[in-house]
Parts: sequence; C-alpha cells; structure tokens
Amino acid sequence: MKNLLAIILLGSLVAACGSGASEEKGITISGTVVNAPAGIITLEKPSKTSLTPIDTIVVKDDNTFSLNFTGEPGYYRMNFFNQQAATLILDKDDITLNFDGSSAQRGVQPQGSSEMTEIENFYKSVNEQFGPREQAINAAFQQAAQSGDEERQNEIRAEYMELQDEKQAFSADLIRNMPVDLASYQLLSTIDTDKYLDLKDSIATILNNEYPGRYYIEDLVANIEKAATTAVGKMAPEISLPNPEGEIVKLSSLQGNVVLVDFWAQWCKPCRQENPNVVAAFNKYKDKGFTVYGVSLDRTKDKWLQAIEEDGLTWTHVSDLKYFNSVAAETYGISSIPFSILLDRDGKIIAKNLRGDVLDQTLEEYFANEGSM
Repeated sequence: MKNLLAIILLGSLVAACGSGASEEKGITISGTVVNAPAGIITLEKPSKTSLTPIDTIVVKDDNTFSLNFTGEPGYYRMNFFNQQAATLILDKDDITLNFDGSSAQRGVQPQGSSEMTEIENFYKSVNEQFGPREQAINAAFQQAAQSGDEERQNEIRAEYMELQDEKQAFSADLIRNMPVDLASYQLLSTIDTDKYLDLKDSIATILNNEYPGRYYIEDLVANIEKAATTAVGKMAPEISLPNPEGEIVKLSSLQGNVVLVDFWAQWCKPCRQENPNVVAAFNKYKDKGFTVYGVSLDRTKDKWLQAIEEDGLTWTHVSDLKYFNSVAAETYGISSIPFSILLDRDGKIIAKNLRGDVLDQTLEEYFANEGSM
C-alpha cells in the first residue's frame, strides 16, 4: 500500500489546531448507532502500511456511545462494523458521529470541529469560484472532440491550464490566510509543490515542529526537501541509465544543449497525447541545440520500444524499467507522469512541466533571448 493515509483521507475529515489538548484532558468522541449490523466499532490509527485498532467502542442500550480519547493528536479512523468509516483528526475539539446501518449514504459525517468548518469553507469557496467554469470548459472540450476539431481542442486545453493556474493561486491565498494545524496537511495537497514551494515548506516546517513523529508529516517534509533540489534555478541532479541498446547514457553528457528531461511511459495516456507536441518542438529547435532526454517508467522493454517507434521519438531514451521505483524517479521525486524539466546549456533548471504550446513558446523565447546575449 503506497500511502494508506492518502486513501483514508477520501473519507470525512475533521481537523483541529495543534494545542495537544487531547493528551491533557482528552477528547470526547460520541454519537448514536441505529440499525447496527453484527460486529464492533473500533478506533484505528494508521501507519504507512496498516491500520491498528487502538480502542473498541461499546454501544449502550439507548443506542449511544462515548469514548474519551487521550492519545497523541493526529489522524485516526473510526470503523463502524467494517461497513462505514470516518477519518478523524483528533487534537482539540470533541467529535460527534451518528451511524445508521440502513442509510444508503456511505460514510459517517463527523461534526463538532471548528477546523472542519474551515476545510468545508475552503472547498466550497474553490468550487464556487471555479466549478462552473471547469464544467463549461469540459463541455466545450467534449463537443470539440465529438466534432473532431483538434484546433479547438488545443485552444480549450490552453484555457483549462490557465484556469488551473488561477485556481492554484486562489487556493494558495486561502491556505496562506488560514491557521496552521493538522487540517493544513490535507489542504497543502491541493496546490502545486513547485509553484508554491516556499509556502508549503513554511507550513510543513511548522507542522513538523508541532506534531513530531507523525509519518505523514515527515513524508511531506521529505517530499518538499526533494522538490527543492529540482527547483527552478538549481542544477539538475544527475541521471545515469541505460538506453535501449544497454549503454549507460548520463544526463550530463548532453550539456551544451538545451535539454527537456521528459519522464513518460508507454502506458501513460496523457504522456502519449503530449508526445506530438514534444516531437514538434524537437523538430523545430533541434538545429538550435535543443534535444530531449526521455526517461521511461515502463516495466518491459518491448512496450517501451513499441511506444518510441509508434510516436516517432527520435531522441535519447533511457530506462531501468522499474516503473516508479526507477532510481531517476526517486531522485526527482516523481509521483505522477508526464513530468518534464527544461535545462539550459549548463544543466540548470529553467522551467518545469511545460505542456502543449507553452513548450514551444518557452523555447522560442529562450533562443531569441540567447541570441541577444
């Protein structure tokens, strides 16, 4: 299980500030249970690989329950009869959960936390601002796709990317003006690490100081530290992997060129959709010293070579065929693809994740400015 916490966060979240009050006087978790199936209610604590039951809830004759929690503040899960579950952040506020075994609604909604209101307001604000616009763009794209209008599809993709940039900035402003607590951990996942590295780093540092030893916060800090090594302005970390012929080709061997380090795979549909744009940029600027260093996260050589042939990718390719366990993916902190980094002739990172026309525009501007230097 790659990250159990990421899975259970899909449940109902309750957040609270980092006062450590749960260790001092306890938190009351109470509620009602009706139409209960056979089984038990357990409070569980997540680790990277499992959920450990730490307490069992006894339901009284009047269908109520109450538990005084005195453990360390953090993320927990209340499991109702292995039928419904709620993710909790136990830190300060008392929590109420009501379970109805006959309800068609899956999931128990925790109540009572002021931080829960902050989280709900965050998503409500973002959705009100961007939800209708995203729906309109999606509808327009589907219409263009059905009519086979590729030019319009590309225009809509550009509109969508601009909207996402605006959405990220809006979300970052909301987070910046909210108190830093365990709820911040969830909200940080909504903004891009590269674009908002300083904001995420400052909040993660506070969380790590307030809640030491929580693996999910330690992972957050580690991921941000890794992202800092590949920030714009940094020298690109070395990659040394075999090409399809088995020869080791280092990324540094391409210095002197402007290099797009392109993480992709045969099985990655968005990567394959982006490949024509990379091919067009390669053909347009290769005579000016632009090239591509393709790092495949495929598992098998035949699939890797098949995609290279099908998509006409005539640049340098390397892979250790280890999927996301690739040493290059670990070095660059890659958790999803497509992912790309643009390097100048000295190997310094000048841009990241350029898509579609933005790649062409960036290269055009770079070479124009280079000629005037």
